[in-house]
Amino acid sequence: MRNKFLNPYFYSVKLERVKEPIPLIGHIAFGIIDRGTNVLQVRPFSNCPMSCIFCSVDAGPNSRSRVTEYIVDADHLINWVNYIVDRKIHQVSILIDGVGEPILHPDIVKIVKGIKENRKVFEVAIETHGLPLNERLIKGLANAGLDRINLSLDSLDENKAKYLSGHKGYSVSKILKMIDLALNEGLKIMLTPVWIKGMNDEDIINLVKFGKEKGLSFGIQKYVAHPRGRKVAKEVSWKEFKEFLSKIGEMLDVNLFLSPSQFKVFPDVRLGPVMDVGEKVVGEVVLDGWMKNEVIITARGRVITVVGVSDVPKGISLKVKISRNKDEIYLARLS
Repeated sequence: MRNKFLNPYFYSVKLERVKEPIPLIGHIAFGIIDRGTNVLQVRPFSNCPMSCIFCSVDAGPNSRSRVTEYIVDADHLINWVNYIVDRKIHQVSILIDGVGEPILHPDIVKIVKGIKENRKVFEVAIETHGLPLNERLIKGLANAGLDRINLSLDSLDENKAKYLSGHKGYSVSKILKMIDLALNEGLKIMLTPVWIKGMNDEDIINLVKFGKEKGLSFGIQKYVAHPRGRKVAKEVSWKEFKEFLSKIGEMLDVNLFLSPSQFKVFPDVRLGPVMDVGEKVVGEVVLDGWMKNEVIITARGRVITVVGVSDVPKGISLKVKISRNKDEIYLARLS
């Protein structure tokens, strides 16, 4: 189906609805990622209106690799989150993020409210670049129980921000107004810009100055040149990245280093894995693949991306061999 939510931020793309009985563990673009802690990544929507020049997942209208995007049914997602949360030992923190812009899910307020109603969930945060934020959405999210917005703002300069985001409509002045509104609604703001050496060095410094004045927290990210991502600069080492943060922190008297204890992150049980690398399984095709020459099958209560195949209709059974399993994100090839 085509993306027709009558929203100016959407672009035309093939969109798959993920609903019952499709499992919500196993794919990086939608559902839930459990990395063995009490923090769950929840991904309701994969589409993105922006084409950030440094995007690690090749999102947006300029994508050269993505052929399908996904939207998860709100009730289906809430049920799965509750199912996993209830099996955790510790209280759980939820980060709603994605390989796109999660707040563009038309039921995002309902999703936040439904998740926050679980008494075992002590925090819900959303990662966003801020482009679709508006007064009504912020108030709706605040009333639904959202605790924090992780804002990926990479520059305070209007022209630089537009360039980095790959979107002519990206407005820093508007986003700054949304920050004030969110703070007035009682939401916390964490600035999570991506540092690209030689491209936004001074911008990061200015963002930290701004954030300190506003009482914001920081989660500065390092540009990483992923194999399928957009490559715009040489990737610095983690050592150089830490030195960069230390220099700014000392200059502005701000701690820019995050620790698990700061966010109450603890190791915790996880549901799986239910399949091992090298294992052969049979599954039914349920969704078109995220990238070219892929399909998605279900087996043993998980979704699996099968690579190296094309034009396989839904409902067909495939026998595959698991080739990768990291945090229960499964890849396989025909067996």
